[in-house]
Amino acid sequence: MSNLIDSHVNFGHELLKNSVSDICKDALENNIERILSINSNIHEFQKDINLIKGFNFVDITLGHHPNNTLDIKPEEIKTLLNENIKKFKDRIVGIGETGLDYHYDIPKNKQIESLEIHLDAASVYNLPCIIHMRDAEEDMIKILTKYSKKIDDILIHCFTGSEEFAKKCIDLGCFFSLSGIITFKNANKLRDTIKILPIKKIIFETDSPYLTPDPLRGKSNKPSYLKIIVEKYCEITGNDYINTCEISTYNYKKLFKIND
Repeated sequence: MSNLIDSHVNFGHELLKNSVSDICKDALENNIERILSINSNIHEFQKDINLIKGFNFVDITLGHHPNNTLDIKPEEIKTLLNENIKKFKDRIVGIGETGLDYHYDIPKNKQIESLEIHLDAASVYNLPCIIHMRDAEEDMIKILTKYSKKIDDILIHCFTGSEEFAKKCIDLGCFFSLSGIITFKNANKLRDTIKILPIKKIIFETDSPYLTPDPLRGKSNKPSYLKIIVEKYCEITGNDYINTCEISTYNYKKLFKIND
């Protein structure tokens, strides 16, 4: 059985933080060879890194989610990014989760300012940036286009965008992470769109504990469910499962500069 990598787990979440060891053991037993722990509240980074410090196959990112931008000043984001990257440079593999989320009533200017601070840090420290995008395609493309030559790699996390957005991101050389949403009954449009994404730019994620794939909706998501998502992707695209596992694993290690 080919191994997989779960590129987005929220270990700091209330549902997961007391079960990290059990979740990691279950993941390894189900052929998940690496996990990416996502920091989305920079104030809690120290807690997040403490949760995974005993697991050398768990990577970690550093960032502040756009939905959290009301509780922090731009200068504080900049300071905490710089301080933590310097302190934990051997462990942090990416900047984020950052991005734009216009679904909620959070000032757009604050979100944009935060996103650009993250992208600046990714440029300075030569790290990939993990992007959250919801209902903000036009502004996101403008910003990513501006930064595309400054940053080596951009990952569109939990891709759910339009075909037009996908094509523009492909032109910018972005990577795409696919989640359990591709299994949802109402995701026909997304299933059509992901067919145009180049496999050499695709990785997979659970976004655990969120977005549990069908037919397990209602349960808390976990890395060992990643196989369901990859199988669905292969069903949609006609790609071979083992080949997809190998390519997506290679893509992850290339994106995050992982040398086994």
